[in-house]
Amino acid sequence: MNASPAILEFSDVTIESGSHYESGLWNSSFNLHAGELLLVRMEREGERLPLADATEGLVPPTQGNIQFLGENWQRISADRAAGLRGKIGRLFEDEGWITDLEVDQNIMLAERHHTRRSEKDITEEALQLARVFGLPGLPRGLPESMRRWDLRKAACIRAFLGQPAFIILEQPVRGVYADLLAPLISAVQSARRRGAAVLWTVTDLKIWNHPGIFATTRARMFGSQLQVEEKES
Repeated sequence: MNASPAILEFSDVTIESGSHYESGLWNSSFNLHAGELLLVRMEREGERLPLADATEGLVPPTQGNIQFLGENWQRISADRAAGLRGKIGRLFEDEGWITDLEVDQNIMLAERHHTRRSEKDITEEALQLARVFGLPGLPRGLPESMRRWDLRKAACIRAFLGQPAFIILEQPVRGVYADLLAPLISAVQSARRRGAAVLWTVTDLKIWNHPGIFATTRARMFGSQLQVEEKES
């Protein structure tokens, strides 16, 4: 058992489905500590569930509690919640680009907003990540002008930029499996070694069964039920 405080903790969390979600969550409990990875297998591709949003405190539970870095999302101020979200990197299933900003601006926006790092420092880290994910530099131009696989690599840069404490990967290699899986696994392993926790959702059995991911916990979604397996030793 990990004696360190949990980075993320769900305690008997229930969230009702609504206009934004096709299914809710029912009585879900799990925790993630530094260096741990929860791999979640979804029932259907493209199904919108509240799990990822709930981890960021963007949707309140109907019952139960969600804590991030020891703080209950429902008991902190909006300013404090915004600050904590600055410690989370996320690759959205739909990628979530701001359409009137160029891709490189999208990538660095959160670091510019949440930190006091210099522009040079942010840019240098983003360029290092670009090389990790097989890009010669930061993609420029509006999102609508970019190729699908380059946008997905750019989304990876954004998710890992700033060495977040918690990383959410929503179907990260869907449609770009061959190009992206190896560098993504490498980036995830590096993040876990420095103490980040990771939530990774999949539908593809090849990813679910991939031996290189080394998930510490696995879970399956069945309707609104998140069935969590025992943590691996």
